[in-house]
Amino acid sequence: MKLSDLEGDMESPSEFLDRPVSQELILELLNHAVWAPNDGLREPWRFIFADNHNGDIMQGLQEYASAYLLVVMKEEADYHKREEDFAAVCCLIQNFRLLAHEQGLGVRSTLHDWMYDRSRAETFGVLGNERIAMVLELGYGVEQPEGKAEVLEPQLQFELL
Repeated sequence: MKLSDLEGDMESPSEFLDRPVSQELILELLNHAVWAPNDGLREPWRFIFADNHNGDIMQGLQEYASAYLLVVMKEEADYHKREEDFAAVCCLIQNFRLLAHEQGLGVRSTLHDWMYDRSRAETFGVLGNERIAMVLELGYGVEQPEGKAEVLEPQLQFELL
């Protein structure tokens, strides 16, 4: 079974409704998502939440979404720690996506050139020893899934040598 078969009903919405995303919901999801595996129990991440309550601060940088979550990670000097930290951040993001899906919240994971521009990143509060790992576009999809999809159990097999 392919991973895409398991994620078939968890596609990112192409359009979001103009419906607010609660900061409390995002915090609740993050409090569970941080149980991502990481070496030495380092938690190399922090989050910057931006919604459209006070104007669209992401206009021209991102596609429209009701809210955005900037996943920021510490940049370790040690190459191996930096790689381990990035892997942990990716696990956290996947945990978050799965938890959000259970709440009917759509998540689009995005990478854009502006994230690597230090002056632009600093306008969002990203420190000199940090980088934006990913921007999550959040919102409730225009097309909501009807009911819960059947959960498929993966059928894993080993290849014998």
